[in-house]
Amino acid sequence: MDTIRLENLGFNYGDGWIFRHLSLTVPAGDFAAVIGANGVGKSTLLRMVARILAPTEGKVFLYGTEVSHFRDWGRLGYVPQNPARRQRSFPISVEEVVQLGRWDGRGLFHRFDRQDREAVEATLARFELRDLRHRKVGELSGGQQQRVFLARAMVNDPELLLLDEPATGIDADAKEALYRMLADLNGRGKTIVMVSHDLEMAARYAKTAICLDDGGLCFFGPIREGLHHRHKHGYFFGGSRMG
Repeated sequence: MDTIRLENLGFNYGDGWIFRHLSLTVPAGDFAAVIGANGVGKSTLLRMVARILAPTEGKVFLYGTEVSHFRDWGRLGYVPQNPARRQRSFPISVEEVVQLGRWDGRGLFHRFDRQDREAVEATLARFELRDLRHRKVGELSGGQQQRVFLARAMVNDPELLLLDEPATGIDADAKEALYRMLADLNGRGKTIVMVSHDLEMAARYAKTAICLDDGGLCFFGPIREGLHHRHKHGYFFGGSRMG
């Protein structure tokens, strides 16, 4: 089954179209990197899949259900761009951030029970965060923060993981560790769609490229073919000309 299906998707913030006529499918088990220059709609695309934004035109389907009717949000984990910015002045611990993930898709009146506590404990162990559980998120390094928010997204054991530039602001070693962790999750059957400016890492670990430019979708297919396509046509990525 296709995890994500986009049909003739378009979005307009009110001052012009970000993209239009975008159609593609992401199969279960894929690891897709969304790449392109700043301002072409990469984050906007992810937010529409997560139903944070509604399409101006076209439709988004998750597991065969149009997103406005989709209810099984525990199947999806989402990490926004630089989520730690919101936590720097808020005294919340690593364990509390991961616990918040158990409420995602359940509502504020969900009662935290033994199953929730066991899921949080297992996730802290899986992401090597038990020794940091009582530390405030704002005190952590960039790489540690990314692990915390990835743990929050994974605490419900979702099938689909949406990541918006997860490697931003972390050093080379932490970046390598993050991508290895994502590759391991993908190897365990998780579907990953990730916005990335790091083409070298994306080429090493992702399977599929979703390339956007000012006209919308310019390439969709195997990532190495996508990067060859980029070099051939001289697309702009990350704000500078590459190729």
